[in-house]
Amino acid sequence: MNNHTHVKLLMYAGSFFLLVLSVLAITATVFVTKGNQSYDENTISVTGNAEVSSAPDVATFSFTVKETTKTTEAAQEVLSEKISNILAGLRNAGIDEKDIKTESYTMYPKYEYVRVDQQQQDTAIDGTLYFPGQERKQVQVGFDVSQNVSLKVRDFDQVPAVLTLLGHLGVENLYGPNFEIDEPDALKDEARAMAIAEAQTKAKQLAKDLGVKLGKVVSFNEGSSGYYPEPYLARGYDMAVAESTSFELELPTGENTISSTVTIIYKIK
Repeated sequence: MNNHTHVKLLMYAGSFFLLVLSVLAITATVFVTKGNQSYDENTISVTGNAEVSSAPDVATFSFTVKETTKTTEAAQEVLSEKISNILAGLRNAGIDEKDIKTESYTMYPKYEYVRVDQQQQDTAIDGTLYFPGQERKQVQVGFDVSQNVSLKVRDFDQVPAVLTLLGHLGVENLYGPNFEIDEPDALKDEARAMAIAEAQTKAKQLAKDLGVKLGKVVSFNEGSSGYYPEPYLARGYDMAVAESTSFELELPTGENTISSTVTIIYKIK
């Protein structure tokens, strides 16, 4: 092969190499351009907020009834008698049975530390506890049984009477009254519709200002919350107060507010 032919082959190879590089560069440019296109560049995102307030229509309570006895049968019998008295009292106060609900029922063995020399004797459940030591031993002395109950009072005029009744009957862990909206779904729907309307108005104005047209909705997200005032009576409530009938309770109910926040993303035409 002469030098002239060798030079021509080198020129052809160089031209082919440059052609390949050009094709690769164009492909890479197209790929990068498309790859850098952000979905958000072709969309508009707007947020709408709304709140709906309403007076509460129900007062809720929860409480616990406890008993400790030597046998499960005795514990259930005593607890059942207490609950029956409470239910009878609530019915007499005008509370509908459908508004009284057992949330939980538990029974656990009760243990105490007693002196070793007392092991052969019957251990009375008198509340006396002995700290463990070399001469102490933990033994089962009975059973703790408890029932947690919740109830709704729809007539607020009955709330003081219910508090007094529960105090007289010796319930524990009384929570309430909590003034709430019994069925808030309609208010949630109303708040959502108002939030969507606000977001739509914002989107239309934004599209007008940008000189673009709105396309279809490509994303929707909602967050909602409900605010309920602090209960007038709660954990620290003195049960002696509920047992007294010589005063008038002031129970402001206030209003409950349900809010909704929506985020809508529209595609730009």
